[in-house]
Amino acid sequence: MRKKLLALLTALVLTAQLAGCSTQTAGPVGDESQDSIKDKFNSARAEQKDAEETTAAQDTTVPDAREQGGDEEDAGVRYQDDYYEYVNENLLSKIELAATDAHWDWFGELNAVVSAEMEDIIDDLANDKKTYEKGSSEQKIKDMYECVTDMENREETGLGPLKPHMDSIRNASSIDEYVDALAHLSGEFGFSSIVGGYNIMQDKADSSEYAVYMMYADTLIGKEYVEGQNTQEYMDLYLEYINNMLMEFGMTADEAAQSTDSIEGLLRDICASTLATEQLYDPAVTYNVYTEQELQELYSNVDVPRMLKTLRVDGQDKYIVMDVEQAEKINSLLVEENLQALKDYSTFVMLNDTAEYANANYARLSDDMKNALYGITESWGDEKTWKNLTQDLLPWDFGMIYVEQHFSAEDKEAVEEMIEQILDEYETIINRQDWMSDATKKKAIRKLETMQVKIGYPDRWPAARDMMQVTPISEGGSLLSNLLVSMQVAIDDSLNKLGTKVDRSEWDVTPQTINAMYDPLNNEIIFPAAILQAPFYDSDNSYGANLGGIGFVIAHEVSHAFDSSGALYDEYGNYNVWWTDEELAEYKKMSQSIVDYYSNYEMMGVKVNGDLTLMENIADLGAMTCITSIIGDDAKALDEAFGQMTYNWASEDTASFMMYLLNTDTHSPNKVRVNAVLSSCDAFYEIYDIKETDGMYVAPEDRVGIWK
Repeated sequence: MRKKLLALLTALVLTAQLAGCSTQTAGPVGDESQDSIKDKFNSARAEQKDAEETTAAQDTTVPDAREQGGDEEDAGVRYQDDYYEYVNENLLSKIELAATDAHWDWFGELNAVVSAEMEDIIDDLANDKKTYEKGSSEQKIKDMYECVTDMENREETGLGPLKPHMDSIRNASSIDEYVDALAHLSGEFGFSSIVGGYNIMQDKADSSEYAVYMMYADTLIGKEYVEGQNTQEYMDLYLEYINNMLMEFGMTADEAAQSTDSIEGLLRDICASTLATEQLYDPAVTYNVYTEQELQELYSNVDVPRMLKTLRVDGQDKYIVMDVEQAEKINSLLVEENLQALKDYSTFVMLNDTAEYANANYARLSDDMKNALYGITESWGDEKTWKNLTQDLLPWDFGMIYVEQHFSAEDKEAVEEMIEQILDEYETIINRQDWMSDATKKKAIRKLETMQVKIGYPDRWPAARDMMQVTPISEGGSLLSNLLVSMQVAIDDSLNKLGTKVDRSEWDVTPQTINAMYDPLNNEIIFPAAILQAPFYDSDNSYGANLGGIGFVIAHEVSHAFDSSGALYDEYGNYNVWWTDEELAEYKKMSQSIVDYYSNYEMMGVKVNGDLTLMENIADLGAMTCITSIIGDDAKALDEAFGQMTYNWASEDTASFMMYLLNTDTHSPNKVRVNAVLSSCDAFYEIYDIKETDGMYVAPEDRVGIWK
């Protein structure tokens, strides 16, 4: 696995991924009779049928839960039974997934808008016939796009830049030579397959310092798919993909089949000793400190001092092993009788990691596999794929251009005010928890007071932007050679940080990212420029709608500071359990009730994994508590907030992609995120007529949440 991909995975493990929201309102609740509500609802439905169809992206009308409703069979979905479907019924009726899409939601919709804006930049540069200064964003984008689109050059290049490194694996005659080859690949480019991968990031015990984290093996399609009861058809597709890639590499049919069988055997063996996804978020499980000598004892079949020197990370006081059991398993596999299988495994990983940057055949095989996994029946096409690759390879250059053209300082100020209000409300919420001691409350409030807020874009652009230089085809460059340069830049940039103090002002997220994050190691919330737009935030929206929109996103991210993982870090971002034993016991008890509660929900007949989604569910529940606490008893604003939040989570998925989410995503499916949260929210019952016989009803004693 390429280091940049490992770094991204690690960032996701350390942070509490995305939160989000939506536009317009769901209408206030008042004193109208049910008959009046039914009449208005039926009238609205009749008008809707007569109305001219609009595109999903343009449809920002959220039904009014007061003015539309009722119990008649022809009245459609009742908000009392399924609030998510009720609010989003009109929108979702217009969503038809294209053959090229596995998923639709507002994050993807806005990402498409941002991507199209970046594509216009690419088109302008590709067609302007100008020459730009070496190292400028314009030069890099123009020349990179030429490398991406020149398929003749990509065909001629083949695996050329990779060949010497691939040969070092294929020609290894012993385990020592094999491990040495992997260490050189990881140390120079960041490729990691079985052993030798590492990542440099903040030390969880002292977040002001950097530490070396020894990474786990690449589990290819992933433990959940390899071992899942409902996923073996996808595993079969993946094994066919491995076979096809090895044949494209030059193996005969018999050789490829035999190698595929060997790879499968190693993969299943490795996955059996690999942590489940939810365990990766627990520092008590993943923060395992080793000295070099202890690392040698763990990897007894490896010359550890030599490997660390080759990786350029020797001489450290500590090394962090994230998955000890898997490391033990890998060490047991590093024996001569497994040499050929190990070489085949690492060969496939390199082919898989570089396929989309190689010639047309490799790129097609990779694309077909991803499409099959997600239920996509048609590829994007060359032009769209090429432009996406160009953006992916030069993220900060595109980020600078995006900020110049699209960022609103006024919206930033409005969101900053809302953040202050939400942080203040969390202090109130913490102070009213009777299961927390006064001393612990003070520590929690201190964490709020010291929380860093990043909005928009960095004051200083990352050094990696200038370090990344693009060599055009006219000077001997190719897409694959420029990819390797980008990987070397990532390695060198991280090595430059080792031994220095952490600069907490640095950004790891580009401004054009449609997302929001909490980073426990910096105790910070991050809101890139691109998310500060409709439907997440709209200056023309009502106060209640914006609280249900960007306010819910903000409150969700703040909640991550106190979720089942974030709560284990102090105000400085250090892994430091600052709760009493009694409080931890109560926290775990409430967490288990959340796990059990969400595990009752299902999609496509598959239960939601309450353990996998625990952190995000805690954050969603906490966010709703915060938003409703701010609004108080203003029924109109509450209704607007509920509708806005619900509208923001509208989504459509192929069955395959939903299966992928159920197996791998730390978030509950969007429909569950809405209905489960609202059914556990007392304010929801106070403003709507929800009875015990209604689908949304949950008894008061069964409503869950850490922060109430």
